[in-house]
Amino acid sequence: MNCLIGQSGGPTAVINSSLAGAIQAGIDLNFDEIYLSLNGIVGLLDDRIEEVDRKKFEKVDAKDRLKKRPSSILGSCRFKLPEDLNDEVYKNIFESLKKYRISTFVYIGGNDSMDTVMKLNAYIKKETIDWINIVGCPKTIDNDLCEMDHSPGFGSAAKFVNTALRQIRLDCDIYPIKSITFVEIMGRNAGWLTATSYLANYKRNKDIVNLAYLPEDSKSLEDIKKEINKKLEEDNNLVIAVSEGFMDREKILSNDKKKSFDQGFNHPVIAGIGQKISDYIHNELDIKTRCVELNIIQRTSFLISKQDSNEAYELGYLSVKKGKDNTNLIPILKRERDNPYKLIYDTTEPINIANKEKKIPQEWLDDRKILKEKILTYTLPLIKGEIEQEFTDGMFDYVKLEDFIK
Repeated sequence: MNCLIGQSGGPTAVINSSLAGAIQAGIDLNFDEIYLSLNGIVGLLDDRIEEVDRKKFEKVDAKDRLKKRPSSILGSCRFKLPEDLNDEVYKNIFESLKKYRISTFVYIGGNDSMDTVMKLNAYIKKETIDWINIVGCPKTIDNDLCEMDHSPGFGSAAKFVNTALRQIRLDCDIYPIKSITFVEIMGRNAGWLTATSYLANYKRNKDIVNLAYLPEDSKSLEDIKKEINKKLEEDNNLVIAVSEGFMDREKILSNDKKKSFDQGFNHPVIAGIGQKISDYIHNELDIKTRCVELNIIQRTSFLISKQDSNEAYELGYLSVKKGKDNTNLIPILKRERDNPYKLIYDTTEPINIANKEKKIPQEWLDDRKILKEKILTYTLPLIKGEIEQEFTDGMFDYVKLEDFIK
């Protein structure tokens, strides 16, 4: 009875918290061996498998140190399994699983990774395999996983984004001339993370963020110009949050926006809309503008929400606990109430999450005042608490994989 854990898709600040929970569950539930697949399903195909050393894991306090370590310590991949279950790749995967006598395989990832979990379970059913359970463990900073109140990684990303926005505002306010700073935030099709930028205004006597543009919005460039002009009557220096996936209604700014495509699931790797709007407003209003692109640091900041980390850990633990006797499931978060914040843990099937996207409810988007109120109530509990980090000679430090593998 052996357990295997892999990580896939884009990293988050708490994906290793889920790994810590999964490893600890493997120890507590007395699995014979606990294996780790490097670079997700690709590591399984390439036989790049490492084994956890339980004594070293405890000696270096890896459980708690993993909760401090952002990004995927096991590496990641964006490998899309074929639709055809008769493809040779499935046979190779299950031969590798059998080689290591894996009885429970936990795959930590987002929408696309749950596609992998779904297809592997379809193969199990097709071949009537009874010696392995394969389950998912959710994560994404985009907060677009269906069936869940929120996604692990989202809270920490929101914490970083809003901390950065407050720092940016400190710089913007030092000059007496009119200026606009556009801040581009991740979110290809769902604007959850950009919407949280309104949290930066929490308990401030003036707005830190004046406007936010989301992928769900439908606005023309003329609409944007009018909104900005109106805000400039109230404040000399504006900070405007822009989702990377936002586009003007007429798609005038669409040229060259899509830079490349990731391998496997072929999602567009997009960036640059913030700079395009910045250039447009500069030309139209003859005003100083600039764009700050937060980019990948949103996923890997060591400014980790303690609440987010704890929830990710519990989901990792539950994935192994549930996966010991069940297959084709994913542990998820459900909110019981906002104040005081309380959640419960439940499960769903991969088909309910794979290749689907949860967007901001339309009733939140119809009125910016409603959106600000809703996003504050929704997100504030998720960014609470801090993880005390490690520093060596003044530099950020973190646990390494070789610290706890054989």
